[in-house]
Amino acid sequence: PPVYPAADPKPELNTADHYAYIIGYPGGEVKPNVDITRAETATIFFRMLTDESRDAVWSTKNSFTDVNEGDWFNNAVSTMENSGIIKGYPDGTFKPNAPITRAEFAAIAARFDKNPASGEAAFSDTENHWAADEISKAARNGWVNGYEDGTFRPDKYITRAEAMTLLNRVLQRNPRSESDLISGMRTWIDNPSDKWYYLAVQEATNSHEYTRNADGSETWVRLTTEPDWSRYE
Repeated sequence: PPVYPAADPKPELNTADHYAYIIGYPGGEVKPNVDITRAETATIFFRMLTDESRDAVWSTKNSFTDVNEGDWFNNAVSTMENSGIIKGYPDGTFKPNAPITRAEFAAIAARFDKNPASGEAAFSDTENHWAADEISKAARNGWVNGYEDGTFRPDKYITRAEAMTLLNRVLQRNPRSESDLISGMRTWIDNPSDKWYYLAVQEATNSHEYTRNADGSETWVRLTTEPDWSRYE
């Protein structure tokens, strides 16, 4: 098995620079209601590492039988495995193209948490789940929420819009209303402004400078160019 560097210090997420971390599709769609895959999720967290953290845990090799050199996600998955943030399955696979569950997503986010305390979250359906502690940790940080009926539904798949909403919480990226955005931003034909996820998708798909408001929300100041993520592939 691979030898992980002690994930201490844990890799850091870049909460200062608000880069676009979702690129969208040719034709002007962002596909908010499509399930997000495990490889896509690993790639987003990889993109949002600080440059120092990414350099410290950079790897192009991994232990998974189904992630190979030449795959567009190979370097991201390899680096995130090397950091101890993502894990595979007992059979040695990563299942890069499988959809990611709410539990798996919460677990990845929770591994960035520096607070060692844990405790049960008050969900009715996570008590004996493999990710119970990590779900609790992510919930305590306000990164994930349950449903009105008290469940978390850990094995339910996450859509791209839900993933952007959760990631924006982890990254402290939170415009309050359309007036916090800026004209000239990239827009999507399948992200109309009356959808619950409109602000989250705009935040995730536009690189921008911002000011922080007194209530912790943000207002965009100007659009910036996004990094050339392809240089890491």
